Amino acid sequence: MDWYRAYHGMPQDTKLKVVAHRTKQPMASVLAVWVYLLDMASQSNPRGNVVIDAEQIAVLQDLETADVTKIINAFYEKNLLTPENRLTAWDKRQYTSSTERSKKFRAGGKRNATSRNTVQRDATPGNAAQRKNREIKTDRDTDNRTELEADEDEEKDLEKNKDKKLRTRAEKREREREKHQNCSAETLEQLLQIWNAEVQSKITKSHKAILTTQRKELLCKRWIEDFQQDIRAWRYYCEIIGNSEFCLGKVAGKGWTIDLSWAIESSEHVAKILEGGFSGGNHPPKAPACNVPEVQQAWDAVLHAFQLKYGAATCRSWLSNTVITRSQWICDGRVVTLLCPSKFSREWLNIHYLADLIRWFADITKNDARVTGVELITEA
Repeated sequence: MDWYRAYHGMPQDTKLKVVAHRTKQPMASVLAVWVYLLDMASQSNPRGNVVIDAEQIAVLQDLETADVTKIINAFYEKNLLTPENRLTAWDKRQYTSSTERSKKFRAGGKRNATSRNTVQRDATPGNAAQRKNREIKTDRDTDNRTELEADEDEEKDLEKNKDKKLRTRAEKREREREKHQNCSAETLEQLLQIWNAEVQSKITKSHKAILTTQRKELLCKRWIEDFQQDIRAWRYYCEIIGNSEFCLGKVAGKGWTIDLSWAIESSEHVAKILEGGFSGGNHPPKAPACNVPEVQQAWDAVLHAFQLKYGAATCRSWLSNTVITRSQWICDGRVVTLLCPSKFSREWLNIHYLADLIRWFADITKNDARVTGVELITEA
């Protein structure tokens, strides 16, 4: 067949207008590409299929290749083209052969040759036809507006989502900035000193670890996210590393030694250390804990005084796994409760160290909510 059927309303086709709107191309360019595809589909075997060559179409229709590519892609999106490169509505709008066309033409002629009444009804003054045309046009205009509005709404949604993502990123950066403000220079320096004392001194006695800009950021992040700004948790982490032959590079044939950058690089590394992955699970005893924030600093100071008098080993032997569980006002001072892991340890502390603990607490808190007593208990 040397021809194909166009269809009424093609210059205002709703889907073609949506394609023009999406691609920001003139309607004339969209129509030019569409007519080219109709012509190609008519000449193909089987009819209705096309071979997409954006560059060839651009040259023949005097368009830019990039613009043609956009239009073709939009045809796929609007289901004007199938993934197999066939015009979707071809079978509905086109005759499959000349014989079919002839049959329909003759059938139309027979209908036009019927009785005068039928002819007159078909040829009445254009009221019915005009109404029908108006209804068709109204439907097309409504569909056109609906698709265009839907497309515009889609673009607005995309813009809103884009703005939302940008705001989310900005808020996240602001939260990170606020977190980092909690890491004062003094805090970072204290964390570094603990690392140098517990780990670095066992690796390189004459050299200390230093804080680079990147290390400051990582250390601050770990301090907030993994150690919850608890100096004892950080100290314990360093002690685990300092007691690991593998981390210190003392395991023959391994050829690896930990450094500060690796230790604070990620939460994953922190977890591996705490889980015993580099020490065979042989962790040093945990530091005494405190569940009462208002006496946390005082308890740390008491522990420091204990170590100065009796040594770190003795401190860990008798105060390891103890916990300050509460603080209550009694008469003119506070009494703190120290939970002991066993009755034996409670009795030993009561006999040998309780007096010192009370005295250190009282001296350290004499200017602020003085602690006047220490109560030793065990779990029931």
